[in-house]
Amino acid sequence: MLAVARAPLARRELAAMTALLLSYIWLWQDAFPGDFVVCVVLYATIGLSSHLRRGESAADVGFRLDNFLETAKWALWIVGPLLVLPILIGAWLGTLHFPAPRYWLSGFVEKFLWSTAQQYGLAAFYYRRLRELLPGNWTAIIAAAGCFSLFHLPNPLLTPVTFLAGIVSCWLYRKEPNLFVLGLAHALLALSISRSLPFEITFGMRVGPGFFSFLERLSADIVRSL
Repeated sequence: MLAVARAPLARRELAAMTALLLSYIWLWQDAFPGDFVVCVVLYATIGLSSHLRRGESAADVGFRLDNFLETAKWALWIVGPLLVLPILIGAWLGTLHFPAPRYWLSGFVEKFLWSTAQQYGLAAFYYRRLRELLPGNWTAIIAAAGCFSLFHLPNPLLTPVTFLAGIVSCWLYRKEPNLFVLGLAHALLALSISRSLPFEITFGMRVGPGFFSFLERLSADIVRSL
């Protein structure tokens, strides 16, 4: 009965978050100074208000350390091979382009924070709210992963990869909810893909209009090299 009562609220919250993210990606990103800050504030406001309405604590949604090692163990078994695969492909293609070690720490901290924010949206917001609307855990997992991949259109690599990775993330979250582990795994996988595979495959990890801008630059570079 409680889930039924929450269903209309969950629909409104999901609609608000989806409208925010899609409009930012496709319409008003880089439209004015501070646009990213505005998006982050609205993102956090929608999420925080959703948790407060349900009495969900930070630990409930996955901001916790008590189960870090247990979650990391599960993540290592599943995500570990996925981290190695792009590196092996990049080594075979001769396209590895990792930065010098002295640049790793500062860049990785930023990537970890950004990745954790994305995993929060995927697992702690979309998956949790979709569980209130859809029957069965796997239905909610697949729906949440579908939403996650939606935000990576039209990149032909990231769209399917984020769908599959979203399923893995939500499954791990269901077993042991820890957003720090999921954020770390996301950051490592993104680093492995972006620094191992050629730009012709990753398209600079761009999504939305940025994908088309990158594609134009890539095409121009190819023409100039002929």
